[in-house]
Amino acid sequence: MVALSDYREVEAGEWRIFALNPPWDAKLQTEVLALVRAQAVARHPQTIEVSHEIDREERHFFLKVFHRTALLAAVKDQLRRSRAFGSWRQGLALVAAGFKAPLAIAIGMDSGWRVARREFVLTAQIAGAPLTAYLRRDGTAPLPSKREHIRSLARLIRRFHDAGFVHGDLVPTNIFVLEHGKANLEFCFMDNDRTRRYPSWLSQSLWKRNLIQLNRMPLPGISLQDRMNFLHAYLNVERLSGADRRFARWLEARTRQRRQECDGADPTVSFRRLMRWAPEIAEAKHV
Repeated sequence: MVALSDYREVEAGEWRIFALNPPWDAKLQTEVLALVRAQAVARHPQTIEVSHEIDREERHFFLKVFHRTALLAAVKDQLRRSRAFGSWRQGLALVAAGFKAPLAIAIGMDSGWRVARREFVLTAQIAGAPLTAYLRRDGTAPLPSKREHIRSLARLIRRFHDAGFVHGDLVPTNIFVLEHGKANLEFCFMDNDRTRRYPSWLSQSLWKRNLIQLNRMPLPGISLQDRMNFLHAYLNVERLSGADRRFARWLEARTRQRRQECDGADPTVSFRRLMRWAPEIAEAKHV
């Protein structure tokens, strides 16, 4: 298992970089820094696929570039941790706790106190697909198999929360599915730059946000009954108690609100209709 102590600080001019060597080397460093500098300043992080030959083998990585774009952000950055370095540390913490997350190969930020500043994290490619893409491709899975996979994901996310983790954006596109045969799926948590780990007594007030994020998107092959099966498995109950039913109604109300805010959906229709998968709408909105 890779730990913080396995990373070495690398001399790179104005850049502060920590990396695993191998695969990080001078050539890969030159390629990555050139790509980082070439990105136009943007409010949201940018992700670029990187290919690099190591020992005559083509290796693939993902480069995520973060930008600081305003004076206020520059001030805030003096009081909070780097998003790139936070992603690195949280990824290692997740793996140490028994979860799967992308392996960071290198993490860097340009030094100095400037309004415009870039950070990056280079991660190894995950041999899987986002949950949305997997569901599109595997929409004909046998019903018992689908139900068990849904329960498995629900139990994983409950264990994730019980360990104190709260994901910054737990939408289905940030959960990758790794197949080890049709009957054996593994889930990987992506984009962990805003993931946090809290004391167990505090995290319970925060994990609800993750359930809203995950529940908001209509998904191919996922019915209202599937969503209820997920909730039962997450709560680890066969039947919902009165408190559980109140929570389910609260989750539905917040999902309706988010569907309206994010997707312009009519929140007054039946919940079954509201959450029905519509490929033409999803494509238009890049869900």
